[in-house]
Amino acid sequence: MYEEAIRAGKEALEALEDAADSLDSAKRWGVVDILGGGLLTSVVKHSRLGDANHALTGARVALVRFCDALGDCRGVAGIAALTAEVNRWNAFFDIACDNAIADILVQKETSDAADRVDEAIDAVKRAVRRLEAARRG
Repeated sequence: MYEEAIRAGKEALEALEDAADSLDSAKRWGVVDILGGGLLTSVVKHSRLGDANHALTGARVALVRFCDALGDCRGVAGIAALTAEVNRWNAFFDIACDNAIADILVQKETSDAADRVDEAIDAVKRAVRRLEAARRG
């Protein structure tokens, strides 16, 4: 029981860390965009957000297995709803209008998503550590 749950937790962690890396990249591109990066910068930033969402999809699958193996999702509940989606209007506004207001709105959403992913990483790490401690007896 412990092995399967620990393995699923570590898979979820890997996917969450990939999402965090993509979000960090999107935030860096967002700063460049705010400083006048232009259309290409906006497109790259949104590509990184797409990468983060792809990683979060993998994390959700692993988290479902993690919760099933645990039989208890306390401490990781709510993580399955994680997303790095930017409001569609803000995304359109950011690319179509490419102005500082849109850039700042998207940067705020990106930072908020990064914070939620970091919290999820911490929650899953705590759960995996508890499982590893219980396995050792």
